[in-house]
Amino acid sequence: MAASDARDPRRALSRHEALGVRGAAMTEGLKLIVIADDFGISEAVNRGIVDAHDRGIVTSTSIMATGAAFEHAVALARERPGLAVGVHLVLTEHRPLIGASAAATLVGTDGAFEPHLKQLLAKRFKGLVSLSEVRRELDAQIRSVQRAGVAISHLDGHQHVHVLPGVAGIVAELAVAHGIAAVRYPAERVRGYMLRNLRNARRVAEQAALSFFCASSPLKDLRRSDDFVGFYFGGRLDEANLEKVLAGLPPAGTVELMCHPGHEDTRPAGDWHYAWAAERDALTSPRIRELVVARGMQLVSQRGIRA
Repeated sequence: MAASDARDPRRALSRHEALGVRGAAMTEGLKLIVIADDFGISEAVNRGIVDAHDRGIVTSTSIMATGAAFEHAVALARERPGLAVGVHLVLTEHRPLIGASAAATLVGTDGAFEPHLKQLLAKRFKGLVSLSEVRRELDAQIRSVQRAGVAISHLDGHQHVHVLPGVAGIVAELAVAHGIAAVRYPAERVRGYMLRNLRNARRVAEQAALSFFCASSPLKDLRRSDDFVGFYFGGRLDEANLEKVLAGLPPAGTVELMCHPGHEDTRPAGDWHYAWAAERDALTSPRIRELVVARGMQLVSQRGIRA
């Protein structure tokens, strides 16, 4: 890496974005894909995401076609050709693009999706979810992003809905049908810092369930990173926690880091009390950038994953 790139690791992005992916040519060291979720959920979150890209280590984002600030997010993305944009597939909290009547098994009496993944999962296991409705809705979300002129780099899911049994198969098929090479595979490994606080045992259990769904899904056969981090500290990835995550990464391979930067001047609908601004500050921290350089990490995007 040239001296100028060492001072600003994101300057090396275009040179390395085709490296560090499953099945692709590898160079020594760790390739880190930093993906900010919820692009389009609100203008405040949108601004935080582009701040974390412009001034920090975020290389990619995932846009919500159902988001209240979708058009605002698209406009910001157009101004940043270096920001890779995927689709954050939504089947909870928001309203379906195909309309409530066409998504009758996916919505409540208010015409909106179930508020949380656990409600959707319960309906799915009871046989109350129409997978044909799921397919039409997710296809509509992908097509909406395409019509906006966004070159889609990857697919993932709001509340990781894309790994649910039945849904994962549809996502895999849609990825192939639309020529989208990469997917998120959120099977986060248990690391030492996760076991030091018993109050977070529930989060570790949820993480294990998510990993189980991943292992039994067809997503494992698509292009993806070698490792994934960010679920355990989801919504609370402040600078101290981000340092723990970076310190626990392997010395080589490709790792996807999920994050949720934003501004806290407004609160998006369905807010889970995420520390939006603290995550933005961590991702733009000079100390974090120094740690990335010191460990020889290469910041890459999902655009490096080729079909």
